[in-house]
Amino acid sequence: MSSLSLITSGVAWFAAAAVLAFLFSFHKALSGWIAGIGGAVGSLCTAGAGFTALTSAVTVSGVMPFTGHMLQITPLNAIWLITLGLCGLFVSLFNIDWHRHPQVKANGLLINLLMAAAVCAVVASNLGTMVVMAEIMALCAVFLTGGSKEGKLWFALGRLGTLLLAIACWLVWQRYGTLDLGLLDQRAQQLPLGSDIWLLGVIGFGLLAGIIPLHGWVPQAHANASAPAAALFSTVVMKIGLLGILTLSLLGGNAPLWWGVALLVLGMITAFVGGLYALMEHNIQRLLAYHTLENIGIILLGLGAGVTGIALNQPVLIALGLTGGLYHLLNHSLFKKRAVSGRGQHLVPYRSSRYRKTGRYW
Repeated sequence: MSSLSLITSGVAWFAAAAVLAFLFSFHKALSGWIAGIGGAVGSLCTAGAGFTALTSAVTVSGVMPFTGHMLQITPLNAIWLITLGLCGLFVSLFNIDWHRHPQVKANGLLINLLMAAAVCAVVASNLGTMVVMAEIMALCAVFLTGGSKEGKLWFALGRLGTLLLAIACWLVWQRYGTLDLGLLDQRAQQLPLGSDIWLLGVIGFGLLAGIIPLHGWVPQAHANASAPAAALFSTVVMKIGLLGILTLSLLGGNAPLWWGVALLVLGMITAFVGGLYALMEHNIQRLLAYHTLENIGIILLGLGAGVTGIALNQPVLIALGLTGGLYHLLNHSLFKKRAVSGRGQHLVPYRSSRYRKTGRYW
């Protein structure tokens, strides 16, 4: 199958699993099996599409059936598809077992809608579509926190980020007459993307990625979400924010030097402060959230180095920076889903989020 067919099938599986899991939510175990199996198949299709696009090393475009959603799969966003697919596979299978606990609620609808929206955001060929899909994904994530006080904070910050991204899209339309990423890349070579648009995009997507000092929602949301939901926050939701920042930074291929330096500084601050707070934290959920922030900073360091290399016309720096950042993107997502899943298995029997009370970490 082609990568476009696999993506279409994957989104269809996520959507079908979400609807059926909701319809059978009166039987929690059955709902969990439907959500888990459907999500696992959808994730396999997503990862398969990413592997196909990456190995073929060509850009393919198409249209999503029924929705008219314009798709574009490149070797770059194929890495995000592989990351989302592999993490979604393990989280979906873990979610089946999670539903056996009597105190947890069925979450198949929101989990699978989140995955479908995330995949659509990654393959969107239109900046406006990417923002809309990221917004749907973020709303699903907010509702997975259970409507807690911390979830309301995330809701407020997320809508602020979406407002900034909407303004950025409006400015792009005013200057370039299109939101199509392919056309934008061509036109930005003659008329470089303005720093005002870039800053709005970095703040908007940075709120989604949890870049410090835009991270206020991250520890609170992780602490109040179920283990499968928290795993998706770290491995899927926050990574879409990084994709948005990188997409804007690469448009036109003529990023100014200070963009790369700014990303490097933000990456250093996020990595250092996130790691420092993780060392001081005794609540497992919040500790893992701060650890995610540390790794978001490390990934951003690599991406910032790549953007700096573009500004300086240094191919070696571009290759090293982007390779390191994208490698750690996949690496962190794979080990984080295991860490957060282990955290969930730890909390349910011990009913405590403070690991020193239980005498062990996991």
